[in-house]
Amino acid sequence: MCVLWRYLWVIGAWAVCGAALASGQIRVFTTDYPPYAAPGLKDGGAAVQMLRDILRPLGHSVHVDYLPWARLARELKQQRYDLVLLAWPGDLSQHGLLPSSAWFVSRLGLFVRREQLSKAGLSIEALRGQSVGVVRDYAYPPEILASGLHIELGTSDEQNLRKLAAGRFDYALLEHAVGRYLLRRQAAGMQADEIVWQEPALAELPIHVGVVPGRPNSAALLQALELGLQAYKRDGSYRRLLLQHQLDGVPDIHPPRPARRP
Repeated sequence: MCVLWRYLWVIGAWAVCGAALASGQIRVFTTDYPPYAAPGLKDGGAAVQMLRDILRPLGHSVHVDYLPWARLARELKQQRYDLVLLAWPGDLSQHGLLPSSAWFVSRLGLFVRREQLSKAGLSIEALRGQSVGVVRDYAYPPEILASGLHIELGTSDEQNLRKLAAGRFDYALLEHAVGRYLLRRQAAGMQADEIVWQEPALAELPIHVGVVPGRPNSAALLQALELGLQAYKRDGSYRRLLLQHQLDGVPDIHPPRPARRP
């Protein structure tokens, strides 16, 4: 009975959200961020697919624009968008966005040339004086940027992997899932086995959907995202998405069940 009541409560809450979001189109700002989002990917990328799947039960249409991340501040000032897909904690704080629950985990770390792989791992302290490729305008954790590394600015993760393969710098700093995606597709003809991921990750950051405050129905939209994420996980869709796209997901932590009496 308790399980049935909980399902009925969720259905009722969805109905409230659906009524609140009944009019208008949800406009979404995202950038070229494979495998999560990219105009050339099937369904627009894993996160775009997930967003559409979550909001589809509300009968709501979603319009996605893929724009350079550097334009986000300007676009938010013009109040053209309802959602930002996807955002790290630093992005949420910088742009004053309302965070959804985390959708994915960004395992941020180093890709290295195979001959440089360290079985003992690399710490942030070990990066002092080393040249590391990063992407301009990304909100990297400040403790990594302040570790004494020599920063090489690039325009994309793919460009940085190509430069790393060519020996232009020592390491490339990017997400585990993003780097694996690019290497699986042998970016720009680069041989995937030349570049490998260095465990452990230097940081693990939650990745959120950012709801733009002040937009019509922003509170209802945030609630719809929360309820939709719960349902998406409950019916197994989330797990299937992670496996299909080889993403790092958010673990569900359940309290221990009380022992049953014999």
